[in-house]
Amino acid sequence: MTAAGCLCLPSDLNFMPTLGNGHVGYTIFGDAIFMNGVYNGAGGNSKRARIPNWINISTEACDRFGCATGSDVVNGTSYEMDLRDGYFRVLTTYKSLGISVEQRTYPHKYYNRALVYEVVANRIAGRNSRINSPKFLRLTQFGGNSSDAFDFVVVNNGSSDSADYRTLRGRTRVVENEQFQPDPQEIFVLFSESLEQPLELQWPTWQDQLSHRVILTIDRDENVARKELQDVLQLSAGNLLQKHTQSWNSFWDNEFSIEIKGDALELSQIVNAGIFYIVSSLPSLKTNQKNEPFYGLSPTGLGRGNLEADYQGHNFWDTEIWILPVVSLFGLDYAKEVLGYRARILEAAKYHANSTGYKGARFPWESAYTGTEVTNPCCPEVAEQEIHISPDISFAIQKFFAQSNDSEWTCDTAWPITADVADFLVSRATCDDSSKTCHLLNVMGPDEDHPNVNDNVYTNAVSKIALNFAEWLAKHCGNASTERLEKWREVSDGLVILRDESLNYHPEYEGYVRDTIIKQADTILLGYPLNFDKGSTHINDLRFYANVTRESGPAMTWSMFAANYLRNFELTLANEFFERGYKSYVRPEFKVWSETPMGYDGSANFLTGIGGFLQALISGYVTRQNEDPPIAISFLR
Repeated sequence: MTAAGCLCLPSDLNFMPTLGNGHVGYTIFGDAIFMNGVYNGAGGNSKRARIPNWINISTEACDRFGCATGSDVVNGTSYEMDLRDGYFRVLTTYKSLGISVEQRTYPHKYYNRALVYEVVANRIAGRNSRINSPKFLRLTQFGGNSSDAFDFVVVNNGSSDSADYRTLRGRTRVVENEQFQPDPQEIFVLFSESLEQPLELQWPTWQDQLSHRVILTIDRDENVARKELQDVLQLSAGNLLQKHTQSWNSFWDNEFSIEIKGDALELSQIVNAGIFYIVSSLPSLKTNQKNEPFYGLSPTGLGRGNLEADYQGHNFWDTEIWILPVVSLFGLDYAKEVLGYRARILEAAKYHANSTGYKGARFPWESAYTGTEVTNPCCPEVAEQEIHISPDISFAIQKFFAQSNDSEWTCDTAWPITADVADFLVSRATCDDSSKTCHLLNVMGPDEDHPNVNDNVYTNAVSKIALNFAEWLAKHCGNASTERLEKWREVSDGLVILRDESLNYHPEYEGYVRDTIIKQADTILLGYPLNFDKGSTHINDLRFYANVTRESGPAMTWSMFAANYLRNFELTLANEFFERGYKSYVRPEFKVWSETPMGYDGSANFLTGIGGFLQALISGYVTRQNEDPPIAISFLR
């Protein structure tokens, strides 16, 4: 497997790699560490609570006259994201000084409360040439400003005692929702040593190699964080790294990988980097200590979320429609972790439905720690109208059951979600008894450029699917009254799916004016992923909406055109849209995705775009392997 790397850095450091293990995450050279499920702020002001990036450490080679500078470096410093082994590396060779310095950083995949920084310096000059060689290494921490989300206090300053560690306790300042979160969240951060001041490591010239490591551990439970640090420090640096790389290698070798055959090095790097960045936000399935509950996949992952551009670390429909189909291929246990978040916040979704005048469970457009609505105050119409997220979740459960055939989990955990979502849709629909038609009014579909519309065709289609699946699952699990089933069926049968008879296409919503520009894939999703319409009307949808989708739309839009054209055996168009779906969205240095094409502002580490891209690749090209595709692909599942 290839690594992503370069001799330069992106001009925008937002596009540095984001590393994580499902418990903690951070962006290389960034100023923040984030922890799964830890948010600060009330309602729509809730965002991931920033922990200063105390693992952002840099090493200089120095003597009493000063430290080495860029002029001492030969061939530049190399930066590498090792995808197979799961760590970021910086390698600098100081030819005039006769030394090399390698720095590595990673959140440990097995010891998942631990973040690791390691430095290894080697003298490459002969001993007779070392008179001017550096005499010490200086390690400096660049954690960034103090946190505006936590109040940190020193619980223990640490000492020279091997079991006495510097310990901080942090409490978030503002709860998200007082009804569902009465108290602030609390975390503990333990350090193997303090770097409040730069640390100088003496390096006698006769010593060929000098290595050092700094570990910090983070958890809600101080005892868990302490045990993790103790367990990690019992291992040598080599064994600690080996345990981490073994965990990553096991994923690639035994759980999931994609091999691109032929002359396609860049595409291979993009594919595997995309997989890596998604997995980095998922819980490790094998860990030193039991995982905490998982709080979902946000569009830019666990290692981001302090900014509006990072969607504040919230959960959207992106999880179930764009990312989860790929996660399910990594392994069904990962899918259960993701869907388990929705099960845990079901009570909050029921509260949300009731408080907005409906029945059942209404999942908020954006959710975080409590599962209540946390959409940014800027956009109340989005929270009010993008109701498709609830049937999106039911649709994802249906796909999970089709893949897993896991009746026990589906009936015990997922059935209540599907039933309550169906009840919500019944209460949200407006039905006309005389015409036996039903409508979803004042909604916003995936095309967010057009709010407050009626009968958005995607929303109605996915709602029909959710209602039908709830009825089927009720019979499978044996858990619904006849009256309840009849209401679901009545609304499903009555929901209007708009179709222009003369032009044989689906208008996006009632009153849609042909050639109106839209934001992103919406109506075309009736083909893939919904499998709702695969006939001539859908083919016409593809041809029409391809010409009215704005250029600045998100990456997954073009990937969905590719997936749908592949399913209709139109390979030339599919290839065109497939390339369009990644080439201008992936930053070259470390194959980090942007939400928007180059030249437009957008989110970095955009997992949603990666998910759409990988869906097109897997659902389209993998299933075309026997039909002479332009690229040959094999994947381990």
